[in-house]
Amino acid sequence: MQLASLIFEGVFDRFPQLRVVFQEGGWSWVAPFMRQLDRSWSLLGSEVPGLLARPSDYIRRHLWFTTQPIEEPDTQDQFVQLYDQFVGAGLASKLMFSSDYPHWDFDAPDRAIPSALSEHDRQGIFSGNALACYPRVGSLAGTDPAP
Repeated sequence: MQLASLIFEGVFDRFPQLRVVFQEGGWSWVAPFMRQLDRSWSLLGSEVPGLLARPSDYIRRHLWFTTQPIEEPDTQDQFVQLYDQFVGAGLASKLMFSSDYPHWDFDAPDRAIPSALSEHDRQGIFSGNALACYPRVGSLAGTDPAP
């Protein structure tokens, strides 16, 4: 599945309630890609006159991403910088934990997300963001999704 095609072909305008989860594709590439898409659209928007919003707006509204494979920079500070870029792009509630268990190289929950992230951010990644993405799961469990 190609993200740019979903946006520029108007899929999200035709299906405004559609939610897409990108699994096992990482997430640190998303914020720079959003900027690139918006820049291209600002220069070539006449090529897609039916697009009702900036490409980054579609990503914020319709897309979620999973942590598997987890980004593994050299230091926790570098991980936090990548995460801050993701959050700065308006995607704080769009990252969900995935372990890839039972594969041999799965990401253990107690080690995958650096403790340098706030407890609020960690809680969102581990459960709150998924409950917001899948609201029926939260309603069945009697749990409110994260803000």
